[in-house]
Amino acid sequence: MPTIEFTTYDKRTTELWKPVLAKKVVPDWWKTMKVQEVVRGNKTHTIRSCPAMDDWLKSGWYICAKADMKVILPTEGAAHAMSDPENPYHSPTHPAAQVGQSFTYLPKEDAPTMDAFKMRSPWNIITPPGYSCLYLDPFLFQNTHFATWQGIIDTDTFNVNMDNSQIIFYPKTSKSFTIKAGTPLVQVIPYRRETWNASYITYDNKSWQENRSVRTTHRVGEDGEKIKTMDEWNRSPELREEKRHIEGMAGAYRRIKYWNEKGRMFKEDNPPPECPMHNPEIGEES
Repeated sequence: MPTIEFTTYDKRTTELWKPVLAKKVVPDWWKTMKVQEVVRGNKTHTIRSCPAMDDWLKSGWYICAKADMKVILPTEGAAHAMSDPENPYHSPTHPAAQVGQSFTYLPKEDAPTMDAFKMRSPWNIITPPGYSCLYLDPFLFQNTHFATWQGIIDTDTFNVNMDNSQIIFYPKTSKSFTIKAGTPLVQVIPYRRETWNASYITYDNKSWQENRSVRTTHRVGEDGEKIKTMDEWNRSPELREEKRHIEGMAGAYRRIKYWNEKGRMFKEDNPPPECPMHNPEIGEES
């Protein structure tokens, strides 16, 4: 199992900025949303039941603000700053000239401030050889003040003994605002770099009728038995009968187990023995 390392030289970083497993930082509206709702008189599944949304929301780690941070925009006559009363932080900016006046991260009507502010991530992130990290705008978190610019960093080689990410924010407003404690600032997802090839295939109509799911129809289990496809499960009499009696149930993907829940791939319960944060007997590194 590969290990992602978050390193710092400031004790306050672990107190104010400790990365949190994404699956532990889920929006309240997601937790309370029903799997099924009545829409236009018909019962239908909501986004809460979508495996793609669930996977994205719960993958990797979030770096969250653990204290309120005041963001002062130049539109109010001050230099860019992201600060709290005790720790002022003056941010470099990214005016439109740096992108040739041709790129706007958000439409002007949604983001009237044509500039960006940024902060140093307090963490240096290290991954094993061949692994990079996606730095993403926190997904499905409602934020009316800013959006986070996204990118990829080769965290296996780009390590400067301080931090290896600048978190860049684009304001959605022309007025200063406060980033509240607990707000996810960036989502970090490690992934393995691989070389991919593409194949583009067109099947005939007969193939579609006889084989509704070309790839998975021919899969077999460890016992040699053919595994049902998603289409076969959803059309099966037993599943249709089950749907009549169970309210608020998710799709067959969760019950039949042909979906691999991605949130389970990210763990903290089995850290390597050399991790001081999880092994007090080792103590802090000097």
